[in-house]
Amino acid sequence: MTNTLVTSKALSGDRARIRDRRTLLLLARGWLRQGNPVVALELLKSAIDSAEAELDQDLRAQILKETGRAMMMQSDWEVSESYYLEAQWLFLNIHNYRGAAECARNRANMHFQQGNYGDAEQLCEKALEFTSTLNDHELRATILNTLAAIKSATGDLREAIKAFKLCLADFRASNNVMRQGYVLLNIGLTQNDLGEHDASIESLNESLAIALSEQDLNLVEICYQNIAKCYMEQKEIGMAKSVIDTARRILPGLNSAALETELNLVDCKIMRMMGDTESAVKLLRKTYKMTVINKLAALRADVLFEQGVVSRKLGKIDVAVAKFDAAAHQYKEVGIDKGFKEAIQVLEQLGRSTRS
Repeated sequence: MTNTLVTSKALSGDRARIRDRRTLLLLARGWLRQGNPVVALELLKSAIDSAEAELDQDLRAQILKETGRAMMMQSDWEVSESYYLEAQWLFLNIHNYRGAAECARNRANMHFQQGNYGDAEQLCEKALEFTSTLNDHELRATILNTLAAIKSATGDLREAIKAFKLCLADFRASNNVMRQGYVLLNIGLTQNDLGEHDASIESLNESLAIALSEQDLNLVEICYQNIAKCYMEQKEIGMAKSVIDTARRILPGLNSAALETELNLVDCKIMRMMGDTESAVKLLRKTYKMTVINKLAALRADVLFEQGVVSRKLGKIDVAVAKFDAAAHQYKEVGIDKGFKEAIQVLEQLGRSTRS
């Protein structure tokens, strides 16, 4: 309560001292970058309630756009949409196509988050139209990234890769190296979903090279995991094991229970594929305890599923059924629909095999 009062008093003081509405707008953007829409909204309200904002259409549009962003961060979708629409109209009225494109892109992201993929795709196309007169590779790349994510979510993986590659070209043109790394990751993951494992490994290695040069340990971790998975799907178990061993040497500084759990899971799958089920059982037992202690609910579901796979391989069908059933419940609880469906499918198969 005390901290809230202190913040409110400081904010009131700032508003009293600052008369320049663009300064208030910049301060609000700073708070939004820090993930605090509440303070940002107070600043934006002060900025828009002024004669200056009434007379300056660009300023008013910028304030409305940031207000829409703050509302989106609070998941207030309808109100956010109304602010973005008004801002977009104002931007178009003064021929600020960058501002209009940003509004359309942000609306697309909002509809994407709500699962309205058709509306999100149309808004991406509209945003790209607005950028046609601009030489802004960075902005175009962010729109294409959203479009690619939509294509991927709707299962149109070939079109997703095309959009990701266009996005990659724009990030290269704008010299945004870090974003290139993440787009290459998405290309690699999509190629893997299509079964194009060699191409996937090539894209993931390009992403890994950027991650290592930029010292982004999160991206390094994700790349190593997925490169190992690609090798496993190609039955190149030795290569998969080598990748995981390298990851363990490079990444110990993270000291992350989630990372250790994910690496253990890949290790267990490798052990199972190599026929060393005894070691897999022991490591899975240890890993399951880690997920409980560290409250890693989603990973716990993955561990339960793998325990079911190992139990089925050992012929312990009753144990396998119990593990898959527990995994299904855990996937449902954390909202992982794909994992839930897969666990249910395996349970149905086991039910048919036991009846026959």
